[in-house]
Amino acid sequence: MKFFRNYILVVAGIFLVIFLLQKFNVFPSWGSLFSAKPVVIEETPVLISEIKELSEMITITAFDEVVVDSIKPSKYDIVNKITGFSVPTLSPTPDRLVLVSRGKVMAGTDLSALMPDDFYIDKDSVSMTLPPARIFDVITNPSDFTTFAESGEWTPEAVTLVKQKARNKVLQRALENGILEKANQRSKVVMENFLRSLGYTRIRVSTI
Repeated sequence: MKFFRNYILVVAGIFLVIFLLQKFNVFPSWGSLFSAKPVVIEETPVLISEIKELSEMITITAFDEVVVDSIKPSKYDIVNKITGFSVPTLSPTPDRLVLVSRGKVMAGTDLSALMPDDFYIDKDSVSMTLPPARIFDVITNPSDFTTFAESGEWTPEAVTLVKQKARNKVLQRALENGILEKANQRSKVVMENFLRSLGYTRIRVSTI
């Protein structure tokens, strides 16, 4: 009987301690112990998914017009065929092709390359590191080429090589004019505005 009474006192003491802890919010309530817990979703993966939907973000397009030419020995240049060299006084005028080409270079940021480590989020603050800008495309359509001068005979394959030379020149001039640096700066502005539209007030966007 004494043992049973001591047991009751111990159990009552435990319930009293739990009651006091619950009273001061130190111990969770009985209901909360067995209630369904809310699903916690981390913000960073959700934000990455939203941004990756944008995928290739083209932020700048550079338009240009270039002139390219190509010269090759005439098929009637017998001296060149024999010696491999052309002699101005003995060789006929070389074949020449001059093209004027209009083209455009598109650059921006590949948002599909973003990783969770590229983000830091704290309440209304977000820090983001963008991958470096890259060239997405160089476009020179067939209608963008004009023949300025042509002499001699040119095969379709030879003309294609000259057009490729024009495409490379359009790209090179865009790079020399800082298209990637400009795309980086523009991408930062676009992403800052995008993050602000999501409700963030303290925003820091940088590039690698």
